[in-house]
Amino acid sequence: MKKILVVAGTSDNKRNFAVNYISEFMRDKGMEVEVTGESIYDVTEVAEDISAIVAIGQPQFDTTIPIIDGTPFITKFNMDSCCQQLIEKM
Repeated sequence: MKKILVVAGTSDNKRNFAVNYISEFMRDKGMEVEVTGESIYDVTEVAEDISAIVAIGQPQFDTTIPIIDGTPFITKFNMDSCCQQLIEKM
């Protein structure tokens, strides 16, 4: 099972919205994924079992794991495109 980490420097509500939207999008595509969310300020390193990261804000950590810009989850424009990028990166 693929794991997606959503990190956000905005409100918990925005982060939870992104987690839920991504989870539903992937489920609708028939993909089994685990999507979790954390504050971008609390993440100093990323677990090795994470397949991709959606960043809503500027990450304060370095990683080789693919990072997708999560701005669409703030603007609510092109969210499906963001999710499609996740699929391509995993």
